[in-house]
Parts: sequence; structure tokens; C-alpha cells
Amino acid sequence: MRVAVIALVLMTALASPARAEDVAAYPVDGDADAGGADPRVAALDEAFARAIVACVADLLDAAARKTHKAVLDKEIHARARLWVVGFKVDKEETVDGRRQLHVTVRVDRDKVRARLEQLDIGAADPTVGANVRTGVILLRITERNGVRASYGASAEKDLPGLGALASTLRTTGVTIKRAAATGPAARPGGDLPLDDDDAEALATEAKAELAVIAGVSVGAPMAIRGVATSASLVTARVRVISRGKKLVGQGVASAASRGGDATAISAAVERAIVAAATDVMPTSQAIEKPTGFTGDDTPLAEPGVVLIKIPAKTPYALVAAELKYLAGAKGISRASLHRVSPGGWVIGVATAESVQKIASIARKAPTADTGVQVKIVGDLVELSISGGR
Repeated sequence: MRVAVIALVLMTALASPARAEDVAAYPVDGDADAGGADPRVAALDEAFARAIVACVADLLDAAARKTHKAVLDKEIHARARLWVVGFKVDKEETVDGRRQLHVTVRVDRDKVRARLEQLDIGAADPTVGANVRTGVILLRITERNGVRASYGASAEKDLPGLGALASTLRTTGVTIKRAAATGPAARPGGDLPLDDDDAEALATEAKAELAVIAGVSVGAPMAIRGVATSASLVTARVRVISRGKKLVGQGVASAASRGGDATAISAAVERAIVAAATDVMPTSQAIEKPTGFTGDDTPLAEPGVVLIKIPAKTPYALVAAELKYLAGAKGISRASLHRVSPGGWVIGVATAESVQKIASIARKAPTADTGVQVKIVGDLVELSISGGR
């Protein structure tokens, strides 16, 4: 009976259509003890909590989060379901007695802002969130069996790559507006789904300053020589224009799926669209070593975590591809970016395996167009990635 009540509450809280202007998608992980009463609900709760933490990080600066940590934990983070308007489980599996989910969680950021105002958090700094641009994503995916889009009469809210593209844009200071689910369906043909005139009209309707036009094509599956699986080539093109049809930039990138199933193709779509968007609006800046720094930059080991260090010059798109590959590898329960420093990117891998075993796993390239070199230095795996875009 208790499980049924929990399920009913979850459905009631999440099935209602979102009315907010600012609904953001956060790709997050959640896991729970598979032997628990309802491990899937527990894993979803963890994923929701992580999405809300990421949302608060978008809305408040570090100083405000630190000052109000106790209140935020009690009033915002602990009530994660109140701010969630939808979710999609992209991947679900049980590994080493843990139910693990990869979820795209859609958060009503207007509701979170309203509650923060009630709590009088952030009001002291009027510059927080100022000068943030707004954008609408006009995404179309072309597959063998037709087209899917984030706009128009047949608009879908959970297209592959939509959450990843939204997250990439948010790191550049863009607040995402929802495209209108009215008008003609997305047209097939052409590298991009819309010309600048139509895109500007949809951006104006959404009250957005930027139109992010994205076209993704998924090729037919092909056999891979020497491997008992197939792959599809995914190509993404992103074009961003501002009001007055002024070109901000455009980019193109490709990625190959590792397998022909929907999960593998969705992952390839994410990799390609993030790489193309990063060409248009770079999300990373050069990391400068702190003045007068002379200490040892080697990260400290943690129990149950193997650290993987990647050179600082490595593009974030390759680091993100490595993160996604490691997160899905056997024997690894979670992979996350622990820190960025002048010494490089540091990925933390939660595992019961040895450093040698993790190094062996990391020797496989994250994408078909990259190569890796791995060495073990003490308790640290040092990894370099070459190739890609």
C-alpha cells in the first residue's frame, strides 16, 4: 500500500503540464540499494535532488549558496519533487546490488526563484542573473522513419540531445525558453530545420533573444569490421542567430554510436550536438595557474574512488565523452568530474576495482575517432585523449 501511495504522489507531482516560462533540463544520475523496498523510487529521489542542486547553482552564486546552505538544504534541496515538472529515464540497470538510473530531469526554475525570493535569498545581490540572454531551441532529428522536433504541432519535450544542448547553453549564460507547440510540423530535408526568418519568428513568439537552430541526422546502422555490433553516424549542425537575424555562429560535429539501439544513438546525438554547440558558443576558458602557486597539484586519493587525471588542454567535449564512457563501463558505479585545476581535469571513478583494472578500462577510446594513452602513477591513472574535433 505504501508503494502505491508513493507512486500516486509521484505521478501527481510530475504528470501535470508545466506552465513556467523557464523550464530547464538537467541530465543526472541516481542510484539506490537494489534490495530496498522500492529502489527505483529511491534512485529517482536522488536524481531529483541532484538536479535541484544543479538548478540552485545556476541561480545563485557560490557565496550565496555557502551563506544560506542550511536553509537551502531544508527548504529547496530536501523538497526536490516540488520543483520537478517532468523526467525521462534514459538508462536503467542494476550493478553490484545497486539500482542505477540516468535521468533527464525537467525543473521549473521560476518556482525555485519564487521560493528563493520568499526566503530572501539572493535579493542582496541584484547582479545575480543580470544580463542573462534568453534563447529558444529549435531542434529537429531526422531518422530513417521520419523526423522529430522540439517545436511545431508535433513538438516533443524529451528529444535526445535536447537536455544536453540546453545544459551547454546554460553554461554560457543563456536561459532557455520553450518553443511553441503550435504551427506546422517540422519539415524534412535540408541540413537545418528552419531558415533564419522562420527561426526569428519562433524566437519572437517565445520572447527569446536567441534562436538556436539545430539539425541532427542519424545515418543507417552499419556493421563494424572486427566487432560484433553495428554503429550509426550522427551529424549535428547548430546555428545561432540573435534579434535582427544577426549570426552569432554556427558549428558542425559528428559522432558514431556504439551500437544500434536507442540508448547508444541517443548518447551519440548528445556528443555530436554538444560538440557542435561548443564550436558556436565555447563553454570553457583558459585556466591560469594561481599567482605564486608552488605546491603539489596532485589530487588526494579517496576511499572507493580511483582518480583519473586528464591534461588541462584537453577540450571539454572529449572529457565529457570520457565521462559518459566510464559511467557505463562494467565495474564502475559512477564517474564524475571532481575538479579542474591548472594541472588538468580530474575524474573520480567510484568502484571496487583496482587502479590497474580501471586503467585497463580507460585504455578503450571513448569515441570511434579518438585515441588514448594511459599510464599509472602511484594511485593515479593519467590519461591523454587525442583526435576528435
